[in-house]
This record gives sequence, structure tokens and C-alpha cells, in this order.
Amino acid sequence: MSGEWNRSLSDNAYALLGLLGVLGERSGYELKKVADQSIRYFYWSPSRSQVYRALHQLERLGYVTAREVEQESLPDKRLYRITPAGESALRAWLARRPLPPDEIRSPATLVIFFGDLVPREVLLEQLHDLRQRAEADLARFLEIESRIAGDPRALFRRLVLRRGIADARETIAWVDEVLAALAQAGPGSSDAPPAQPETAAGQGAVAGDERP
Repeated sequence: MSGEWNRSLSDNAYALLGLLGVLGERSGYELKKVADQSIRYFYWSPSRSQVYRALHQLERLGYVTAREVEQESLPDKRLYRITPAGESALRAWLARRPLPPDEIRSPATLVIFFGDLVPREVLLEQLHDLRQRAEADLARFLEIESRIAGDPRALFRRLVLRRGIADARETIAWVDEVLAALAQAGPGSSDAPPAQPETAAGQGAVAGDERP
């Protein structure tokens, strides 16, 4: 059984608390940099203001402590460290059940959903851009995987990395499928009347329509 987790904290704040738990003492700047190189690929890319707002809240709750460090030729920086109370709250949050369902927010999928309204040449450029980003992500993930292979300390990070690899490959395959479908459909026209949502997305896929 896990303890009760603090529901006043957002999942984003817990994510930063988790980074402190894994990395040890860090500044807000360092936390953002790490987040942009890790959890942004599958969860969240925080703004600087979001990082410091969450850290201030964590400090008020006693989940982190902070200390000022002087720097030559640079402004002083503030370093944050997770406390035992913070570790307890983090473990309770990680052990909560049931976990919320994964949320899918895909700008590219949204554009395809409204593809009737997009000039075909623009749509093709967007799809090629998406494929290039997915290829770059895949190459980066595979390179990281080769570096951490065999390190037992990296087990869970490697498992998350495998999901990133699968997602990148799935994106590439999906883009290829969309490009093939568009090529088969022939030249498009932004002047053509858009299909109704039920036709474009499948019967009952919009607004919770449950008609038989």
C-alpha cells in the first residue's frame, strides 16, 4: 500500500520532483535542460516560468530545500534538493492507481483530420517535415540505446527509450501510409467542400456520437 499523495500538486510538479530524486541537487535552469533532453519526448517540455513556479510550490510544501550559490561573473544561482518528505510524496504519487490514461496531442494528426481545408502542396510539405523529425528522433534514440546497452542502472530509462523508438518508427510508417493514400487520391483542391467529420474520422468518432 502506498501513502496518500498530495493532490494539490500538478503532475508536472511531480515530474520535476522526480528529476530531483534521480539527479540530486540541481538548479531550475539545469532541470529545464534535462527535461528538454528527456521527458519532453514522452510527457512535457516545461517553460522556464513553469519550472520555477513548481519549484517554489515544492519548497513551500517542504518537498525540496534550496540554497544560494555564488558564481563569479554570473548571477548567484539557487540549487534545489529533494527532502525526505518530498521523496515520500513522490513515491506515493508514482504508486497511485489507477494511472490516468495517456493523452494524445498530435498537431500533425489534427491537420490531417482537417486535411480537406489544407492545400495539398502544403500538406505534403508538413508530412515530409514530420517524417524528417521522426527520423532524427529515431537516430538519436538508437544512438542513446547503444550507449546505455548493458548498463543495469539504466534499465527503466532504456525501457522508456524503447517506447520512443517504437513511436518514432510508427510515425514514419504512418506518414508513409498517408503519403501513399494522398498519391493514390490524386491532386487535391482546397476549394473542394470538406467531408463531414463522421465521414472523415469514422462513424461516431466526433463529439462522443454513439449512434449505431
